[in-house]
Amino acid sequence: MRPIDNSDLNELLQRKPILMLDAIGLTINFIETLVRRSPSLITTNNGKKTLPLELWLEILEWTRLWRWPLLVQPQSLEEGSIDALVCASIPKWTGCGYLADDRGIKGPKPQRPFLLPHAPTEASIFKVPITALGQESKLLYGGLTVSDIMARVEDGKRFVCEGNGSICAGCGGGRKITKNFSFDWVCGDCSYQLLCPLCIGLGYAEKSLWVTDDRYEGEEGYLT
Repeated sequence: MRPIDNSDLNELLQRKPILMLDAIGLTINFIETLVRRSPSLITTNNGKKTLPLELWLEILEWTRLWRWPLLVQPQSLEEGSIDALVCASIPKWTGCGYLADDRGIKGPKPQRPFLLPHAPTEASIFKVPITALGQESKLLYGGLTVSDIMARVEDGKRFVCEGNGSICAGCGGGRKITKNFSFDWVCGDCSYQLLCPLCIGLGYAEKSLWVTDDRYEGEEGYLT
């Protein structure tokens, strides 16, 4: 997963990949743009009371502690006083936490797991200012992996390890899991503890088999 910046725009509009948007960060960006221009642009209902810029900035700083990550697909570039990348939220997808083997991680199945926004409504549209993509606080991320989506969009729900994060290669469902994720060589061996391949990715899961194997204790790379 990596932040999107202005140099990615042409490729995004051509490929239209699945991205992750911080919807709260987008709201913060909109409010901060207004109040920095003039705090009087946001008032009470009767238009008589405003907050000083310093207080607005403090409120926004606290608000940055929260995130609302959404999966979106870029649709078009809207030109105006401030150009914006128009994105539509992904309405539905097969949860990454339900993947049961390594095929879904290594490559997509013939049937796309994401339902694309063919007819997006106004409520599902998010306009990301191009100027915001170059700021330190990133709003859009691309190059998403299964682990990224599970951790940030699906609230960490995963059913391979049942939320434990690690799996014994020889006990219970560990035998089936090691086979499904192509770790057959440790299947049935309780001396191996496998970190969940959905949680951290296949590469790191494979490394965990070596660094947690007690037969290599004391050697470089062993994880206590």
